[in-house]
Order: sequence, then C-alpha cells, then structure tokens
Amino acid sequence: MNRLRQLEAFRAVIISGGVTPAASMLSISQPAVSRLIASLESALQIPLFDRRQGRLHPTAEADFLFAEVDRAIANLEHISQLAADIRNQKAGHLRLACLPGFATSLLPRVVSEFLQSRPDVTMSIQTRSSDRVREWIAAQQYDIGIADEFEGHDAVNHESYNIRTVCALSSKHPLARKPVITVRDLDNIPMIIQDRENRFYHAIKSAFDSAGVILNQRVEVRQFATACILAEQGTGVAIVSSIDAAEYVGKGLVTRPFEPELPFRLDILYPKYHPRSLLMQDFIRNFLKGLKPFIIPD
Repeated sequence: MNRLRQLEAFRAVIISGGVTPAASMLSISQPAVSRLIASLESALQIPLFDRRQGRLHPTAEADFLFAEVDRAIANLEHISQLAADIRNQKAGHLRLACLPGFATSLLPRVVSEFLQSRPDVTMSIQTRSSDRVREWIAAQQYDIGIADEFEGHDAVNHESYNIRTVCALSSKHPLARKPVITVRDLDNIPMIIQDRENRFYHAIKSAFDSAGVILNQRVEVRQFATACILAEQGTGVAIVSSIDAAEYVGKGLVTRPFEPELPFRLDILYPKYHPRSLLMQDFIRNFLKGLKPFIIPD
C-alpha cells in the first residue's frame, strides 16, 4: 500500500507540475507529498526530480518511468470502478437458458428493463427443451435455467411456481361471450392441446375425463405461443399459460378464466455447486417481480 501511495504522489507531481497542486489532488499535506517522493527515490535508487529554486523538475528517468506508472494506476482505478460496478450489480455477464416459448413472452421485457440501467452488463440467452436446460444447468454451462415440470437432479437447485392458465380463443368464437369457461363448455369443441408427452396435456385430459366430456383434439402443439396464434385464427380453443396468452390479447385473441383451475408449473433452475453472483440475485429479483402477476398465490 505504501508503494502505491508513493507512485500516486509521483504521478500527481508530474501531472500537476508541483508539490502544492499534487497535495491538493491527493488530499494530503505538502510535506507528506515530499516524503513520499523522497522515499520512492530511495527505494528505486533513481533520481526522479531535480530540486531547483524550491521546485521539482522531472529527470529523464522520471519521464521514462511516468508512462508505466500512469498506466498501472489507471488500471487500478479501472479495477476499483469495476469492483464498485460489480458490487452495485452494474457490470458482469449472465448466461440464461430457457424454454423456447418463454423467450418470446415475458423474458424479453424483463431482460430489456434489467439491462436498461446497466450498460456494462451483458447476457447470453439460449433456448432448448426442459431436459436440455436441466443438463446445461447441471454442467454449470448456464447461470439460470427456466424450465417446466423439473423432476430433480443432484447438481441442480430449483424453485417452482404455479402459473395461472386461461382459456384462449378467438374473439369471434361463441364461447367468448361467457365470463368463465368450464370444462363442460368444451365438450367436443375443437381443441388445440399440448403434445402428449407433456404433463400439462395429461392434466387437461384428466379434467375432461373426470367431467365425462369429450376432448376433441384437433391440433397438437409443443408451445403455448403456437396454440395462442391458432386459437386467434379460430382453429380451436386452447388452455394455455397466462404468460403466453398476455402477448396476444388485443390482437384478436381473448382469454377467459377456466374451471377447474389447471396450474402450469414453471421451474427456475440454478447450478447447485456454483455460487450465485450479486448480479444474478438482482436479476432473479427483477424476473420474479415480472412473473408475480401470473403466479397463483400459495
């Protein structure tokens, strides 16, 4: 620390042109600056200033040394500023993996708002299936994963949220006049459903079977966004995540509460053996704030 202070005094004298302005720059006394310069010359065994008529004049050696000292201190100042930015969650890089549909609904708005006030933060976003997202998080290739129906992994921590689902249909559909749509209203109505490997499909099928009504499976899709577009076109009725549906409401699509309530489970995944950075924790807080309107309260 003493050597750094010596170099700061040396640099300040060169830049300001004298001991008095250097003392002002460093917020120390003039004698303190003189002592630091003298101790630096003694340590380096190089004459750095000629003392003439009460003033310090840099030697050729000092001029040669100054460029390196200036660069080193500038780098230290940059590191200090960078550390402050990291501490205040204004610098860093986040790696996020998520479901394809999620990357076209809520996530872009959350990311955009988060980065707006953090010009030195960068992000990479990759989309894949839930199984692949889980594998990436377990391998610590990504910091945060957004998946559905997570079944557990020894190298992954997770938080689960039940997301409200709605009935999505064209504004011209006869059922659009109803304030609430029940499973009995959908008896033999053409439906746009999730693919049969998804647990949410089985929840819908179970609700229809329990009510003794026919599930008319007209189109099978993998993503809620696709279901919303097809519903808006009048192809059928869909039961979808309220997150995805919100992107299409007002564009020919209407949504209605559906009974019985069929929550869609969303999971946020983290690498178990990789500490969460301050930046990551801040992003999660912002993400959950954006997610809150769609979560079914416990």
